This record gives sequence, structure tokens and C-alpha cells, in this order.
Amino acid sequence: MSFLNISLAQINPTVGAIEKNLNKIKKAWEEVDEKSHLVVFPELCLCGYPPEDLLLRMDFIKECHRALEDLIKFSVKRSSLAIVGMPYYDDDLYNALLVVGKGEVLGIYKKVFLPNYSVFDEKRYFREGKEPLLLEIGNHKLGFSICEDIWYPDGWERLYALHGAQVLININASPYYHGKYEFKENFLKARAEDNIAYVVYVNMVGGQDELVFDGRSLVIDPEGKILARAKAFEEDLITVSLDMEAIKRKRLFDTRLRKENDEKVKKISLQELPRREKVEARIENNPKDEEEIYKAIILAIMDYVSKNSFEKVLIGLSGGIDSSLVACLAVDALGKDRVMGIFMPSQFTSQESREDAYKLAENLQIQILEYPIHGIYEEYLRLLKSTELTVAEENLQARIRANIIFYFSNRFGWLVLSTSNKSEVAVGYSTIYGDMAGGFAPIKDVYKTMVYRLALYRNSIRKDIPERVLTKPPSAELRPNQRDQDTLPPYEILDQIIKLHMEEGLGLEEIASKGFERETIKRVLGMIKRVEYKRKQAPIGPKLTKRAFGKDWRMPITLEDPLYCD
Repeated sequence: MSFLNISLAQINPTVGAIEKNLNKIKKAWEEVDEKSHLVVFPELCLCGYPPEDLLLRMDFIKECHRALEDLIKFSVKRSSLAIVGMPYYDDDLYNALLVVGKGEVLGIYKKVFLPNYSVFDEKRYFREGKEPLLLEIGNHKLGFSICEDIWYPDGWERLYALHGAQVLININASPYYHGKYEFKENFLKARAEDNIAYVVYVNMVGGQDELVFDGRSLVIDPEGKILARAKAFEEDLITVSLDMEAIKRKRLFDTRLRKENDEKVKKISLQELPRREKVEARIENNPKDEEEIYKAIILAIMDYVSKNSFEKVLIGLSGGIDSSLVACLAVDALGKDRVMGIFMPSQFTSQESREDAYKLAENLQIQILEYPIHGIYEEYLRLLKSTELTVAEENLQARIRANIIFYFSNRFGWLVLSTSNKSEVAVGYSTIYGDMAGGFAPIKDVYKTMVYRLALYRNSIRKDIPERVLTKPPSAELRPNQRDQDTLPPYEILDQIIKLHMEEGLGLEEIASKGFERETIKRVLGMIKRVEYKRKQAPIGPKLTKRAFGKDWRMPITLEDPLYCD
């Protein structure tokens, strides 16, 4: 047979739900068994990713192996093979890829390059693998790797190609951030072109605490052309027919792979290749910019809520841009019946904000509760004998609101969605135990300027956010005539400084060299340093940028560093 049918099973596993994940694997495998030769699943899909310290429990590891035995039995009646990722114990623990079929494990590949940067801690849990794995099936050869392995120039891809592999299969649990996909696609195209081989890249999809996995599994031909692409931010199952003769023809004209190679490769051979019909693969559209980020947040909300068994979410609606965007995201993720709004006006809340909050709720068709805080606030002032309006009195209002909103959370089991954005989180322009409190923070890694862009994108689909919310100056409304920019630099400047410092690692002098005022930079960096204690106590939210607060940002609270200048 001159072609090979490979199915990309882009599934959304749940960490720890081994039986549930196993059933998901079985269902996908069974669905494409009759038209596939191989069905490829993501990295660690049997247990979910990242399992973190569950991997330090032997009972958890044994349960993974028990599920593997179940899958082996299931494979007896399958005519195709499955490529499955799982934690595999073999005198030590490995991040492994297993070739399962015909009632047995036909081959095992153990991940070589274990990432230990950004959000990754794999060296904490796994031992490095040492051997490549080559599968010969019919007259075709396939080489395997796991996620990080393909990113290293001294990975196995060239060795596989030198030994005749026409297909390079790479399974992944690659977390999303904005801008990563384009780089990844171009890199994988180069791998295919350099090795004159098909690259089959299967990525996980789903939300897991701070991480979002975007899917977009790919098949790329030796000329860098995309033959198949699965959906972004959704489960998908896609099959592609690979013309194996095309590789042979192309290699006749390219002598780079004719050099001798004496390095031994572990091989598994199967002579039987069941008959299959050729299939036409899909190439799904690739969302970009605001659409991509919006879909990532929707998936993060949907999976955090469903995988943690919350029935509804609760959002404090202020009539401002942040809460309006979060409400839209929540409705798009969960549906209007699972989203509650609560409006808690004070004597400083404008009539315009009231109108905008209620208009938003009407447009989204969500229920809105109202609990004014004026009386409670005045009682606090009387009790505390407070006679002036300072930051402490402003923050008191935010904390009163948090008490009310968490009463409903506690009473009904609703998840509170925080509405803090990355710009506020960075410089502490939010109240600890007040407006920054919540169970999940969907826009925690979204700069304020991007908040507006996402709101405009959402309104381009349906104009649910009142126009005035998009145009009025942002305000916390904790004192008369208050505006954010009374306290902060303009967000257009603030966001750039934060990004240069956080994501590019630039200090004061380097940022100043890009044209920003030194005093503004010093002020911003000083705020970033001073509020680290707040961020350590903030709710988690999805990683959407190259470097997010959370696992990506590991700074000490107690710090004396000349980089941070007051």
C-alpha cells in the first residue's frame, strides 16, 4: 500500500480522571479504527497534563498502568494501532509514548528532553529517556518523539530520517500563549523540509488551572505545506492519507539523507498493513489575534467551571469595561442561565454606570442582583470614626463588595469570577481581599489595552456591551470624579513598560532606551515590586501571554533589588 492513514485524536483529558480519559481514548480510537492505520493521541493523555505531584504517588502510577492493561485488552479487536502518552514506570518514572495494538504494547518511547522552565517542572518528576524508537509497518518507517524532543537540534528527527523514516510523529501537551502558534507552525515546517518527511504533530486541547491547550494538531508535508489542521480550542478527530511514495520520489532528488549512519535505532516491525481507503483531510481555519485570545479564555472558563463541578458563576458588574468583558466571556463559555451578575452601588457610583450594568445584563439576558453598599459603608465609617476619604476608605468599599459577593458564593456554591486585568495585577491597582478576590480570574493575563480590543471584537459579533462602556474613561468609582489615570500612567504607555519588563526581561535603562520617560519607568517598576505580596494571594487565571503572573513569574516578596527603583 502506497499510502498511510493517520488519525489525529485531539482530545481534552481531565487531570486525574484516568477512567474517564481512558474511555475518551477508546471512543476516539473506535470511531476511526476502520479507516486508520494509526491513531495518535496527545502527551500524557491517559492521566491529563500536567499531573504535577500526583506523579509522586505510587497509587496514581499504578492506576495509570491498570488503565493501560485495559487499553491493551481493548486493542485486541482493533485493526489499527494507537499511539498513547502516559506516565510509565520502569524502575523509574518516564514521560512515555506507547505503541499499542494487537493485544500488546508493541513499543515504548521515553521522552528525552524534559522542560524545566516557564510553567514546566518535568525534571521534578521524570527520568530522561535514552533511546529512539522506529516503527516499520509494511514498507513504511515512522519515528517518534514527545513534545520538547522535536525542539532540540540534536533530537532524533535527523537520525530517524537517516534510517529511512518517512513520517515523524510528535505528541504534545503544549500550552497556549498568544503568538506561539505561528512560531510553532513555522518551526515544524522547517523540521519537515529539513528531514524530507511528513511531520505529524498532535496537541492536547483544554483548560487546566492556569494553562490552556489550543489543539491545532497538524500534518505537514516535506515541502512545508499543511495537509491537515484540527480545530483550535476544541476537541477534534481528523484523518489524513499520507502519500508515502512522494517521500521516496523527493529523496531521489535530495542527497542530504544518503550519508551513512551507524547509530543503532530500536526498531519494531509489523508486516501487516490493513487495507484502507484514502480520505480527504480537513484544514481548519486558524484564528488570530483577538479571536484567538477570546477563544482561549472561553475554553479556560468552560473547563475550569465544568471540571471543578460548579453550576454557576457570579460576577460583580460595575458598568465598567473589565466586568462587561468578563460577563460576555462567561455567557459565551457557559450560557446565560449559568451566569449571575451582581450590582453593588455606593454613593460614588454614577447613574451612567448603573444604566450600563443593567443594559449589559439585559443584552446578555442574565439575571442581575442589586445590593447597595452605601448604608454598610456609612456604618463602617461611624464605627471607625473615619472623617476623611483616603485610600483606606476607598478600599473599604471594595472589601464590602467582596463580602457580599462571597456570601452568595458560599451560600449557593457559585464560582466568583474576578475581573482584574494584567495591568492592574502588575501594579497593584486593585484591592486585596476586595475587587481582586475571586475563584478564577479569566482576564488576569490580559493587558488593559487588550481588554478594549477584546470588547470591540466581541461587539463586532453582537453589540452586547453598551457603547458608552467602550468610550468613557475607566474609573474605580471609589471617590468623586475618580479616573484610573489620576493614579496610573496612560494604559498605552503602562502596558508597554510592563510587557518589556515582564516578557522581554528589560530593566530601567533598556526600557528608557526605547523612548519612555525614566521617571515613569521607575514608578512602574517600583509598583511592580511592592505588590508582589498581593499577587501571591490572587486567584489563578489562564496564561495568555509569553510570561504570565503565576507559575511563569516566580519572584520573592521580600526583595531588595536596584532594578526596582522607587
